[in-house]
Amino acid sequence: MRRTGGLQAQTWRGAAYAVRARSTATTAADVVHAQSVDRSVVRGWFMRGTLQLVAVEDAGPLLGLLGPKLIKDTERRFGELGLPAEVRARAADVLEDHLLAHGPSDRAELAGVLVAAGLIAEPKGQAVYALIRYAGLLGRLCYGPGESWVATQAWLEKPLVLEGDAETLAGRYLTAYGPATARDFATWSGLPVPVARRAVEAVATTTFEVDGTDLSAVDDLPGNRDLRMLGEFDAYLLGYQNRFQELPASIFPGGGMLRPAIVEAGRAIGSWTHADLSVDVFDGEPDLSAELTDLARFVG
Repeated sequence: MRRTGGLQAQTWRGAAYAVRARSTATTAADVVHAQSVDRSVVRGWFMRGTLQLVAVEDAGPLLGLLGPKLIKDTERRFGELGLPAEVRARAADVLEDHLLAHGPSDRAELAGVLVAAGLIAEPKGQAVYALIRYAGLLGRLCYGPGESWVATQAWLEKPLVLEGDAETLAGRYLTAYGPATARDFATWSGLPVPVARRAVEAVATTTFEVDGTDLSAVDDLPGNRDLRMLGEFDAYLLGYQNRFQELPASIFPGGGMLRPAIVEAGRAIGSWTHADLSVDVFDGEPDLSAELTDLARFVG
């Protein structure tokens, strides 16, 4: 988590398999232990306002930097759902108070709390999740065990300090994802392009020109020719402006989905499925035996 700045976590399985693809001995149980027992990583809404798994020490700086813009960008949707600022502020208080008093709670429980407080009319619909996410962007709650939510200050035993800066994040992004462009950084983080560009220019130590495009980096790092079987929504494909959009339908069918991909030497060469480990290779004849063995080891 520290080296990548965070990994996509729309699904818990996707987050766990993202860790596997970037480690050598980690197991699925280790990832669960880190989030639910050690609590050294936290799952919440960070880059682009999507679910991410990040190191605990990064949660406050990320929300401090990204949270206000993400909330502003959601204002129209809040309006459509009938959730003005005063309702959202009260909901954040109500949700946090309930979680502090009762511990991990699922969506149905929190919906009932919001209805009882007179903040929403019924315990169904998108308003429930919108208010939970809003409280998450304020650093008031995060995911706890499984698909439950917890009060952040109780779960992590201290409140988050919401202070972060774009240059620090840009340096970490280029370390994990460079060479890349300022627009790539903006796409990955959710920052405005002008802010992203200034931050990248401030921290980049070298540049490369590829097909007429200037790419920035913080070091001339060697390429990696390894083969990896990535889980769904992997950050390697979502960490750039348009990388996932150029993928075939077997990986990127549209509708916000990004299926498990096979990557070799940095290029997507096929897709695979979790259920039966079947593969669809559309480029080359790769040897998948080592990765298939490691997938079995990871699951245990």
